[in-house]
Amino acid sequence: MREMKNQKTLNALRKKAGLGICESSRMPNLNKVGELLTELGIENNVTTWSCTKWTSAAGYRYYTSGGTREYNGYRLKVPQINMNINSTDTYYSWNTKHFAKELVELIDKTL
Repeated sequence: MREMKNQKTLNALRKKAGLGICESSRMPNLNKVGELLTELGIENNVTTWSCTKWTSAAGYRYYTSGGTREYNGYRLKVPQINMNINSTDTYYSWNTKHFAKELVELIDKTL
């Protein structure tokens, strides 16, 4: 395998994709994943993204007078596998292993 500029990102994606149920690892930053895909010649689009979500005071599960909070992140689109990842989505962390697996499969086909 050739040495790449974004090798650390690829290694982190492989680690995230291969984890068991009770293991954990961080998903690489979507901006870095986009750089890796570009380096490999895979079409992608990364944009900065933000959204405003209602918050609750004192950690209640229902909304009180907590107000709102703005979240900033990235949005990654990979048309080849019909992937649209938004790091500000509510269940983003829950789905990262699935995202990593799909990306690694695509990268392995490209390499």
